Amino acid sequence: MIESGTCFAGTPDDVYDQIKALSDSVGGFGHLLMFGQGGFLDHKDTVANITLFAKEVMPRLRELNPEPQKVGAAAQ
Repeated sequence: MIESGTCFAGTPDDVYDQIKALSDSVGGFGHLLMFGQGGFLDHKDTVANITLFAKEVMPRLRELNPEPQKVGAAAQ
């Protein structure tokens, strides 16, 4: 699934690069649904995973789309 671009895993740099590649291939996106638990990952490791994503990956993702796009009625 990582090779297909539908799942991201690895170091924070790996995950950022994978998300950036997806963003570039689809022309950008405004929302990303993050699922930080899978398989047999326990609560402690899940919290560590989500915390690492929030500290190391999320701030860099803001660079991909610095100005949120308005859609629908908000764009008028």
